[in-house]
Parts: sequence; C-alpha cells; structure tokens
Amino acid sequence: MAGITAKDIAAKLGISPSAVSLALNGKPGVSESTRSLVLETAMQMGYVRAETAPAHQSSKTICFVRYAGEIVSIAEHTSFSSFVLQGVESRATELGYNTQVRYLNAGDMYNRQTLEIFRNAAGIIFLGTDIVEDRLPEIEQLFESMDNTPIVVVDSFLLDNRVDCVGNDSFGGAKSATEYLIQTGHRHIGYVRAKQRIRNLMDRQKGVQAALDRAGLSLDVLVDVDVSSEGAFQDFDAWIKGHPSLPDAIFAENDILAAAVIRVLKKHGYQVPGDVSVVGFDDIPVCEMLDPPLSTVHSFKNELGIVAVEHLHRRIVRGEIPHKTSSIGLLRTTLSTKFISRFSVKQR
Repeated sequence: MAGITAKDIAAKLGISPSAVSLALNGKPGVSESTRSLVLETAMQMGYVRAETAPAHQSSKTICFVRYAGEIVSIAEHTSFSSFVLQGVESRATELGYNTQVRYLNAGDMYNRQTLEIFRNAAGIIFLGTDIVEDRLPEIEQLFESMDNTPIVVVDSFLLDNRVDCVGNDSFGGAKSATEYLIQTGHRHIGYVRAKQRIRNLMDRQKGVQAALDRAGLSLDVLVDVDVSSEGAFQDFDAWIKGHPSLPDAIFAENDILAAAVIRVLKKHGYQVPGDVSVVGFDDIPVCEMLDPPLSTVHSFKNELGIVAVEHLHRRIVRGEIPHKTSSIGLLRTTLSTKFISRFSVKQR
C-alpha cells in the first residue's frame, strides 16, 4: 500500500499520532509494548518512512522483506519481527542506508513492481521465520533472479547453502530452559508446541529432548496448539479438560503460547508456579506484564537485525553476490541466547 502515514497508523490503533511518531522514530515517551505494536502495524500496512527515497532512486536502500507463509504464520502472531526491524533500521542508519519494509506472500513472489524494487535495492534482508521446506524452490528461484542484489536471511537457516543467514540458537536456548527446570526440581515436564511447524520450533523441541535425555527423563506430555494467542488458549483449554493430572512444569515454544497456557491454568484454578511452572521462549515485552512475570529464553532480536545489516553491508562494499558466485564462502551466524528467571518457575 502506498501513501500510508503515521496518522493512518494512529487511526487504526486508536492512539495519538504523536505516540506513533515516537515509536516509529525510536524515541522515548512510549512503552515497549506500544512501540512493538506500532512497528508491527506499520509493517502490515506497508508504511515507508517519509525520508526514504524510492528504491529506484537510491542505491543506498535496504529492503526488509517480511515473508508470510500460506499455512505457517508464526511471525504474524508475535512481536519478534518488529524488534528485528528496530535493529535493522538502527544499524542501517548508522551505515548511511535507508530502510524500506515490504511484505511478500508465499505463492505471490513475482509481482513486477516488487521485483523491480528488490533488484534496485542495495541489498535485501529477508525475514525467514515462516519459511518451510515445501516453499524453498520458490524462494530460491526468487533469489536467483536477484542478479546484482546481495541477500541475508534472518531467523532461518533453511537457505544457508544459498545465502548468508543469521539466526538464534533455538536448540541451545530450549535446552538451557529445560535444564533450569530440572535443576529446580522438576521431573515431570510437559511440552506445548505450535501445530504450525517451522525449523526453529523443531530445533527447540530437540533441545528440550536433549536436556531430558541427559537427565534420564522422558517428556511427560506433548500438547499441540494453534500458534495464535486465542487459538492456543482454546486448544489448551480443550486439552486440560480431559487431563486433570498435570506435569510439574510446561515448556511452551514461544511466549505467546506460554501466556495462553498461564491463562488456561488460572481459569481452571491452578496456581502458577505453585501447581505448575511455565517457561517460554523469545522474551517479548508481554513476559513482564503477565501474572506471574514469565521466565523465558531471551533471544537477541535487535542484534539479529544489526548483524544482518553488517553482513549485508560487507557484501555491498565488496560487490559480492554469494548466491550467484559459488566461490564466495557463505556466512552462517548463530546468536546465543540466555535464560531469564522471573516468577513463573517454582523451586521444588
């Protein structure tokens, strides 16, 4: 959509244009949750900063591409991507680039106008959260058509044989969270996972299982829920009605699912963490607003964007297009995570 303004975003969210302006420009005066909501809405509406020149007029433009899958929609239901974008914009500005945000839907990759923007950009940062293996040929074909535009994929390693990739250590983060639960005396650990499967979430499940295996424990229960907040609430609510005996602790694949789990437990009269401990993954702002505040795995979201821009800048300066030149070594950068202990886990 063209011509979207801060006023349009304010009207959609029911907040003041000044609050939207503060959030968009990274200035103090708004809460992190509001800033996240504004940035997320701006991306959805196709907002482009007024000072950003059109890609065909500027070789100093980086396109931040928000890929949206047909079935998987993990990115849509969390504020994760807005924090990655903050990192992209801050580092891009420092290096003298403008940033444009574009949406790209699976199955609709070859819009002529979009391709023209991509080809004339200095480089592309491709948010790959929702990439699934079935869509890899389509995405690889898109990348192949970018003859002179370097690409860095963020939050997915499924294309690490084609382009530079930057992502979090999902395996290690989930393993450390499970080890913490075990260290605090939990022996019956349940797992709440999204029905919509992506590689990052599958790596988290492997991390949990690795920690359990090392401790000689088995997973107590596995519950599949929808990735959306309300869908997860309904699915876990339906499950708990038939399972009066609960595990000591529950690992949820992300904070949105963890929040839904806590809501359901409290609805049915269970105490968190008195009866059941709960941990999540990502450390988005909602964690500190929950009752109790959520213990979770902190992923360095801003840093993902910063590192992606630095990799892209290096390729731009050197004139390197790795996906077109097999002799150029690819970069696969994994950022560590850290466990944040709050009040949703009990010492047993």
